[in-house]
Amino acid sequence: MRYPQLRNQDGFTLVEMMVAISIFLLILVGVFQVFEPSNQAYLNSQHKLGVQQNGRVAMDTIVRQIRMTGYFPENLDNNAANDVSNRIQAGSESALAVAGDLDGSGSSNVFMFCLDPAAPPNGGLKVGRGPLGTAASYICANGNVLAESVTALSFAYFDAANNPIPNPPTAAYNLDNQALGGAPAFATTTQRAAVARIVIKLTARENVPGQPAQTYDLASDVRLRNP
Repeated sequence: MRYPQLRNQDGFTLVEMMVAISIFLLILVGVFQVFEPSNQAYLNSQHKLGVQQNGRVAMDTIVRQIRMTGYFPENLDNNAANDVSNRIQAGSESALAVAGDLDGSGSSNVFMFCLDPAAPPNGGLKVGRGPLGTAASYICANGNVLAESVTALSFAYFDAANNPIPNPPTAAYNLDNQALGGAPAFATTTQRAAVARIVIKLTARENVPGQPAQTYDLASDVRLRNP
């Protein structure tokens, strides 16, 4: 009786397997070395874009609301008893509180724009909303963060003839000597009443680990619609 001859069934040797695995690992490491910088660059660019977009959204919100400053629905009902005045409540080179129905709620409120260095992660631009004449409505810490990573915010004021207010402008000022931090007084409103145009500037700063921080400057020129 003859047994059939078996075909050659030799497999891979251990050495061959180790060589194949080593080559595969080298290829895999190479792939990761190419992929990781690309992935990090993508994440960094997304972070930068997010910071810029936050700054733009914040600026658009501020501009839209400031443009409507002085729109008082209470003054349209022919009832002088509830009339509202003083569209500029308080203004300095770094903070602004205005009044009006800026959000379409049907009644006038205070809207405050300021920079709070304590807002995470790197300071933040805040917007507050509250009743007219209530001290808490004029305190920056009570506002809500509109945009993070905003490191600078400034306002410049001009009258209808484009003259600066105050004139000449000083390094630090509060219009009519009324600052945020409490309900302002209106015994003197000369400077605030003259404001017809506001130039807003803000700086957004992005921090990417291992890279120099970059800043993005935005500016808007707003002419108030309501007298």
